[in-house]
Amino acid sequence: MWEKISKIGQKLVSSGLVEANFGNLSVRSKTGNSFMITKTKTALDEIQKDSIIEVPVDTQCETAAAVEIAAIVEKTASSETNVHRRIYQESDAKAIVHAHCPHAVVLSLLEYGAGNTSVFPVDSEGKLFLKEIPIVIGGIGSDELAKNAAAAFREGCRGVIILGHGTIAVGETIEDAYQITAQLEHTCKVKYMVDAAKNTFSDCKK
Repeated sequence: MWEKISKIGQKLVSSGLVEANFGNLSVRSKTGNSFMITKTKTALDEIQKDSIIEVPVDTQCETAAAVEIAAIVEKTASSETNVHRRIYQESDAKAIVHAHCPHAVVLSLLEYGAGNTSVFPVDSEGKLFLKEIPIVIGGIGSDELAKNAAAAFREGCRGVIILGHGTIAVGETIEDAYQITAQLEHTCKVKYMVDAAKNTFSDCKK
């Protein structure tokens, strides 16, 4: 499995959807009781077998030894583990990609600043596959972000934008989540360009 995660990490970086040492990827286990996630400070274009750690979906621990092991795991795993876990707990997601897509970040700030809590695609693919893209708020790895993101995915959306931060996409596979991530950025780029063109045209008419 780590090979598939590594391949997607390389594609994210080479496509400019994330900086190497930011973002994170995870895949739910076949049993559904745990998920594999990139470790903290992992460069996504250099993922190796030891760059991935398995963490439980359920955080309840019964013994002192289990609590100690869980604490070590949580410190090693990505800072966004809490967010991934909440999404897995509350949705049927099998894989998650969190990237820092630049146009999506810019558009989230512009739209939210204008009083909007979602981005509505103007391109045909975005309208078909994404429909409405919620803008969620919350600090990095925070309970607030975990709650808001999980709620959006519970309602059936496939991708969200974290205000001023990046995107989260879910899928049946890690490849599927990557494709949604790429679509999110493309849709946001098109909308940003259309809005910019409208403003330029409007200024020229004055």
